[in-house]
Amino acid sequence: MTVDTHGRAEPGEAAPRRPRRLDAARNYDALVAAARAEFQENGSDASLKAVARRAGVGIATLYRNFPTRTALLTAVYADDVADTVGALCRTASTAPAAGSGAEQAWRTLADWLDRFTRTVVEDAALREVFSPEALCPSSCRQALSEAVTELLAHAGTAPCAHPGAEADTFLRAAVSLAVSPLLTGGEREHALSLLLDGLRYHGEPGRHAGPQVTKERSAHE
Repeated sequence: MTVDTHGRAEPGEAAPRRPRRLDAARNYDALVAAARAEFQENGSDASLKAVARRAGVGIATLYRNFPTRTALLTAVYADDVADTVGALCRTASTAPAAGSGAEQAWRTLADWLDRFTRTVVEDAALREVFSPEALCPSSCRQALSEAVTELLAHAGTAPCAHPGAEADTFLRAAVSLAVSPLLTGGEREHALSLLLDGLRYHGEPGRHAGPQVTKERSAHE
């Protein structure tokens, strides 16, 4: 599975492009380098004025090159995120072949989820892919959803009529648990196990027959 995010911003935004003029290109490169350093030191919500100051340019020059924070983040992290997501998707593609056993498939999914959440904790750029401001799924997020859908298919789970949407919800839930300040390390692992158990319970045939029967009975009473 390939991921193409190079130079792309979120849908609805112009992709940041390196200018051709020498002086403009120097400013662009200086801003990207300054932003990378500033984001590493102070997080992705660091002051854009501080980025411009570090690059030795005015804030107007920053906005001329990067109209939004997302555009700047894309220029700084697009390649890094694409590489990280590509590695995660390749790992998912090594899932056991269909028919090798549901238990093995669920263990593979659990191992992949552990790797994914550990990467999310360590990689601020990957977390940006799932930030609330990213209203439309990026190509990286879509690729991860497809990878998870494939893992679930191997495990014998039929999520719903829109498996990609459910896989994306599953990933966002995993990210939320992975970075939650309310959970300790052990609690986080337990919460992720509960998430997997709930998905497995949801996917088992006949599990929802009871509530449906109750609803039908109530309709006739």
